Amino acid sequence: MDALILFAVLLLNVLISVWNCYAVGSAWKDTMVMGGWFNKTVLWSAVIQSGVGFSMPILLVLAYASSVFLTSGAEPMLTPEEAKEMMQAIFSLWYVAVIFPILGSGLAIWAHSLREAYRRRDFASIATAGWNSFAQIHNTVSAVNNIGGALGNVGELFGEALSGKGDGKGKVAILVILLVVISIVAGFMIAFGLVRYFANRAESRIEEFAASGMARRTAWVPRNQRSSIFPNRGWIVTAPPKHGPRAVFFNWRTSIF
Repeated sequence: MDALILFAVLLLNVLISVWNCYAVGSAWKDTMVMGGWFNKTVLWSAVIQSGVGFSMPILLVLAYASSVFLTSGAEPMLTPEEAKEMMQAIFSLWYVAVIFPILGSGLAIWAHSLREAYRRRDFASIATAGWNSFAQIHNTVSAVNNIGGALGNVGELFGEALSGKGDGKGKVAILVILLVVISIVAGFMIAFGLVRYFANRAESRIEEFAASGMARRTAWVPRNQRSSIFPNRGWIVTAPPKHGPRAVFFNWRTSIF
């Protein structure tokens, strides 16, 4: 039953991450040209949520695969108890690394969803604001309840590694760091790739504003539009619209497994 719940949470987070990448890509061109600091913050917050969301299943696969490999064979490198401690350290280090970016980016997305619910006042926007409120409260309460234990697990492993207690503790600590870093980097690479994919295929309203005299094309790209990751357009908006991105973004629920 616990495995089924974990699978459902992972699937939900991956779907939310894919949707956020789509929403960011769809709104990227217009927001980078016409949006204010808050709208741009919302887009980057959704990218953070997506990157961390993709890293969760990647970490799970890497952690369990490493545990099986290190405890199998004629001469296993770790005992089942040591493998369990390693798994706890992996998930705890990942949680410590991502929880504060998740809370910060989730706060921006939550505020954006409240604003959209107030402006639109339809079922979809109100339901989204409700979900984001629930997810933000859940993540905050989870951080309060779990951050101490996660820091304790990480501190115990690295404390033993630094003090030289136990054979192979230093190697296990290095493996823990590598798996967490690989999962997070891979998660953000997937997120950046999806955002770029959707941004390249998204329709822009720039031409619509240009036709009405609200924007003009320039041969150079303004500094606030330059990026080595996402596509940009050489436009200057002379009369920015008051609304921000029309996309809907979602928070996702954190879990320490």
